[in-house]
Amino acid sequence: MSSQRQVLTADSDELQAELESGVLLLRLNRPRARNALTLEMLEALASRLAWAQTEPAVRVVVLTGAGAGFCAGGDIKVMAAGRSIYGTSEEPELRTRRQIEVQRATSVALWHFGKPTVALINGPAVGAGLALALACDLRYAAASSTLGSGFAAVGLAGDFGCTWLLNRLLGPARAKEMLLFAQSLGARRSLDWGLVNGVFDDDRLLTEGLARARRLADGPQTALGAIKEHIARAGREDLATCADAEVRRHVQLMAGEEHRAAVRRLLGGISSAESQVRTGR
Repeated sequence: MSSQRQVLTADSDELQAELESGVLLLRLNRPRARNALTLEMLEALASRLAWAQTEPAVRVVVLTGAGAGFCAGGDIKVMAAGRSIYGTSEEPELRTRRQIEVQRATSVALWHFGKPTVALINGPAVGAGLALALACDLRYAAASSTLGSGFAAVGLAGDFGCTWLLNRLLGPARAKEMLLFAQSLGARRSLDWGLVNGVFDDDRLLTEGLARARRLADGPQTALGAIKEHIARAGREDLATCADAEVRRHVQLMAGEEHRAAVRRLLGGISSAESQVRTGR
């Protein structure tokens, strides 16, 4: 696989995109506003995700933020002015339709994405920004980062699927606590609660996160996609149904070249290790 870094032409300056070794790095880019969401940013993210879903060169998607924040969610300055990025107060149906469209094309699309997705939480992830992170398969956080619901603090109840995602990841009791009190968790507590998979020093987050993404990009893509399918099914089906589906997919995968190549690599590694033991290396 080519390791040449390719800076992609973006639909907006508010989203940066780079592709290297199968890893598509998407960076929300409004650092002065802690990457608070705009319609332009969301539409650019939606467009790039739709492209990545079917682009063979993309094997993993990584989402992070520019500067000192991951994503502050809704822009407080816009709210203070009584405005919405989705339309005016005189257009409730338009606002509703437009927000549903961008939610489905971003946070919902990330949750159902056919390839591995990774969020690198480099600073505050709040409200809808938190939802974008939670919708990814894996989340790694900088030690100084915070994860917060934020909605109740501004008299709102949640959007971008945040309440569903928190309930799914934390269970109802902790989800209610976090949402009702507009609670903000530090990186270590987020790790303890299971909201993130790992915590790294701030200056190591991007390096460590991309290293893990590259490991996924080098992995068996069909099998990784099947693992995601199995886990998604486990949330809605009983054990017997899920186990039966595993068998059907297992038989399909064993007939494929991806499986045979992985076995050959594994046997080669075992043979090499045994040879080193015999020669005392």
